[in-house]
Amino acid sequence: MQLSRVRDLMGKGWRYLLAGLEQPQDFPRYAALLFRGVHIAELIKLNHAWIKKAGIKTVIDVGAHSGEFSSAMHAVVPDAHIYAFEPLEECHKKLRKRLGGNGTLDCFQVAIGERSGTIDFWRSSFAKASSALPMSALHQTAFPWSAKNDRITVQVETLDHCIGDRDLPGKVFLKIDVQGYEDRVLKGATEVLKCVDYVLVEVSFRPLYEGEAQFHEIYDMLRESGFFYAGNMEQLLSPQEGTVLQADALFVRDPS
Repeated sequence: MQLSRVRDLMGKGWRYLLAGLEQPQDFPRYAALLFRGVHIAELIKLNHAWIKKAGIKTVIDVGAHSGEFSSAMHAVVPDAHIYAFEPLEECHKKLRKRLGGNGTLDCFQVAIGERSGTIDFWRSSFAKASSALPMSALHQTAFPWSAKNDRITVQVETLDHCIGDRDLPGKVFLKIDVQGYEDRVLKGATEVLKCVDYVLVEVSFRPLYEGEAQFHEIYDMLRESGFFYAGNMEQLLSPQEGTVLQADALFVRDPS
């Protein structure tokens, strides 16, 4: 394992440990959930009273990877129905294994975008960094363990095509983490967005993928769809400079 990756893991582990220490009463529960396949780092990030009390009945996980977010949301809002989308076969299998006993899960092995068909997809040596867009030189320099990429072909569908005609009881929480392809997901979800109350979307402040939309573009798209920006739930810093590269930005349906 590259030394840069070891430092990255140590830094993340330290941050999550500090965050976990703010919730010492939940440690026994975390231990029990860990053995049930729940991703504890994601659970620490999502284990907020407002999420538990928001009345969330539907969770849409676009870019589900191996189920880290979905498993944590299931632990926080266990009655919610989860729709999870992941194009990589090996990650999709892990997702099903992690949440296979959850009867409230619908899992799709497909990429989500603005059209139906097939697309070239760049599978990274670090699976979470895989994208429908080529990786930028900045990304490869900042996170060298993810720099090796292979081009494959995957199926792509719009979110409207996959679940636009389904009953999505509210409130609805949409999470999008697709490595620079977020604007395409939103363009293909005009009908689904009408039912959504919360959007947690990964946004970039510097180009980590070629042709990706930056924060201000995602902000404008969601404002036009009736959401307001409610802050960040997590930020990704450059290991070299400490500047903010990405954030998990929360948008909330404007009640007006």
